[in-house]
Amino acid sequence: MIGLSARSVLVLLFAAHGVLFAQDQAPASENAPSDKAPRRILFKMEKGLISGYSDDEMTVLKRSFMTALSEVDGAPSAIDYGARPFPASLADRNKAAREAGADCWLSMKVSGLRGSPSINVVSWDLLYNVKSLDFTAARSEGFSMLDLFRERWEDVVPAVVKRYPALASHTYSRGPPGVVTLTIRAVPGTTITGLSPKAVTVGADGTAFFELASPAPYSLRAAARGYVPSQTSLYLDGRTEFTLQQAKSAWLRLDAALLDGFFPGVSASFSIPSIPAFARLGFTTFRAGMTINQDQIFASLPLSQITLLLGLYLSPEDNATRFYVGAGPLLRVSLPPGGAFTVDRLVPFGVQVVAGVEFPLAGKLRTFAEYCPTGYSTPEPTLFAYSFGNNNGTFPYFNFPPTWALNPFEIRIGVRWVL
Repeated sequence: MIGLSARSVLVLLFAAHGVLFAQDQAPASENAPSDKAPRRILFKMEKGLISGYSDDEMTVLKRSFMTALSEVDGAPSAIDYGARPFPASLADRNKAAREAGADCWLSMKVSGLRGSPSINVVSWDLLYNVKSLDFTAARSEGFSMLDLFRERWEDVVPAVVKRYPALASHTYSRGPPGVVTLTIRAVPGTTITGLSPKAVTVGADGTAFFELASPAPYSLRAAARGYVPSQTSLYLDGRTEFTLQQAKSAWLRLDAALLDGFFPGVSASFSIPSIPAFARLGFTTFRAGMTINQDQIFASLPLSQITLLLGLYLSPEDNATRFYVGAGPLLRVSLPPGGAFTVDRLVPFGVQVVAGVEFPLAGKLRTFAEYCPTGYSTPEPTLFAYSFGNNNGTFPYFNFPPTWALNPFEIRIGVRWVL
């Protein structure tokens, strides 16, 4: 760790190079296009929960970033938030940016040990009302503390500049906004909300019209049968046409999952575009898996299970997290070694109820978890329950003579490919 006197020398060196900024605002690039105005960004750098850098070193880091940003043509003009704690809530951060005369804000947290720091970057665009940046830049080695003010921030500055290019000067006009007719082009039948007091439906010619003040930011939601609902933000600065990008709803979902005690299975779900419903056909085998009871760990049974499920999504298709429910019958089949394929005599069929939730994983992949209690029709419910371990085992199975048994604790987890 550099001593206090060494850090003070660094700050003095930084000042000697003529790159110390005023507390309130860094100058805009002199090379910015004359017909455009740079964005104004409220900037706050602070230490994370675990940080190996002192306050003096953080000051030099902050100044080096502001210098690197200001040297890029058309880069946003940085307004330093200073040493005050940055507000925690989005509303308070936006308020602080507006009060500082900024149209966006940037928060950077430097965390980790000196040898392997990471920089968490979060930014919000007030003009378009969207989170524009949210990533972590990890370093395989620490900042060069003996030459710290020369840090170029090559993993952060380009991302900030790309996200906040200079805008036409009239965007910042403080005069009274004018009224323009905005034509939105979309799939016929699309319902648009957010731009007018009442929802507007796109006509058969694929257009809808709105009388809107300009310049001003807007946010709209578009929903059409057979298409994924979408939320769109735009800054209306004189344009008269806007085309919505609409993606068709997925019609097929393929699952790879583990049931209960880690028995593998696959399934295919077919969606109904006009309503949030689906039908699923699944297959699970008990040939190889794991079971947790008082007798054994590994299990191999000459059984397989075919399920048919009708379900309904409870969450909109554009939600990152979606909840759904369903129910349907199942058929148990047996193929013993040397025997013939037949319907299982102990448990010929059953009924399964499902409550599930899915989360985004990567691209078109999702992960999911389902609670699926199942009732089994069986002529020997007591024998069926004991075949999984008796009621003193880890997972209780309840029998209801003369013809039913219940497993209330079945869980299905897996990965889903949305097509």
